[in-house]
Amino acid sequence: MRCGAMSAIGRGAVVLAALSGAATVSRGDERVVMSLPRFTPEPIHRITAVDQGRGEARVERQADAPGFLGVTEGPALLFVGGEGGTGLDRAVRVEVAEVLEGGAARITFPRAAAESIKQGPVLLGRPFAGDASEGFTSLVPTKVIRSLPDVVTRAPGGRDGVRGDAANRARAAAQGRRSSNNLKQIGLAFHNYADTYRSFPPAAVIGPDGRPWHSWRVLLLPFLEETKLYEQYDFSEPWDSPKNAAVAAKIVDVYRDPARPGDEPVTGYAAIVGKEALFTPESVRMQAKDDFPACLTRGNRPFFPHVTDGTSMTMAFATVPAERKIPWTKPDDLVVDGDCPGIGKPAGIGTIDAGTGAGPVALTLFTDGAVHVLAAATDPDLLRKLITRAGGEVVDFDAINAKRGAIKNPSGPPLVKIVADDDGSYRLEVE
Repeated sequence: MRCGAMSAIGRGAVVLAALSGAATVSRGDERVVMSLPRFTPEPIHRITAVDQGRGEARVERQADAPGFLGVTEGPALLFVGGEGGTGLDRAVRVEVAEVLEGGAARITFPRAAAESIKQGPVLLGRPFAGDASEGFTSLVPTKVIRSLPDVVTRAPGGRDGVRGDAANRARAAAQGRRSSNNLKQIGLAFHNYADTYRSFPPAAVIGPDGRPWHSWRVLLLPFLEETKLYEQYDFSEPWDSPKNAAVAAKIVDVYRDPARPGDEPVTGYAAIVGKEALFTPESVRMQAKDDFPACLTRGNRPFFPHVTDGTSMTMAFATVPAERKIPWTKPDDLVVDGDCPGIGKPAGIGTIDAGTGAGPVALTLFTDGAVHVLAAATDPDLLRKLITRAGGEVVDFDAINAKRGAIKNPSGPPLVKIVADDDGSYRLEVE
């Protein structure tokens, strides 16, 4: 295999300010005119009162909404849902007439949009010009908002208002972002475990019979707000005992790859295990059935000082091939000793479709907590350098990062977009 590697690094804090130089983004026969991030799965505002006669409504921010998403007086878009649900399927052109205390606002709306304005969840805001997934630029000009129809609806057919291949790309890109966020949560739990035990979690705890009994995924449960599930697991029995099988049947969302179909309780992520890797085989062994958690304080316990290549240069976890279907409690990971099968191979690092047209890519979590995206054709020698914890190799990350873009803004939020077609019509797209 010969090719470069691709990396995607999450952007920093979002600054909601108007900057100059924004441009509408063109994609074939369509143009992304404006877009607004969705920072939570559900709409962050709610219409609490409507006066249809006066064409006015009161909009309040949900209690758990991000505090910086305030509104300002002037033209804005109100994204609303259909009957019986919170899904967004229309964008209504409104005016924020008055900003009230507590993040609330009084808005006015055109008569033609009256049937769309009802009490319930909504998203209110002044969108960014163009496609905000390419980076937050300037807020859309006033005249552009006022040039829109009173109501812009989602396109018929296609999931989330996007048609054909574009729907598949948008769905895959959203799944890639969620998968990346899962890895980030795993990385945070990994670091919290290390702070608590002053060592990395073992990839597997070896039982007194010499077989792998417990997985790192179970050990991280208390650091993933899954303490109750952790307490149901019996460490005096192997992972596949009848009692622990009941725990294995329960789904832990952070261990499931959203890019994989189905609802089986299998994991999409594995540790990189090898003699020269961050996780070494048989690092922790139980002496008896009742030797847990005492066993965690003995044996070969790798920690940050052992990662002499640098935590930002050492891969810790990666996506697994979909066909492996590893139960999330099973101590089964990606073994890289000897000839590493590479990326996209049945016994190697798994790949997903990131929805960018760049082909399959692997999501990898490094020891410093950063998620990087590697192309399926990543050079095997480069991959080996990234896996070793103390190999002393020099890795040209500038060359890797020059290929970035396989997943646009993997840690960033999905968007709602207003798209213009060549025939002059507009439509709403929802990620």
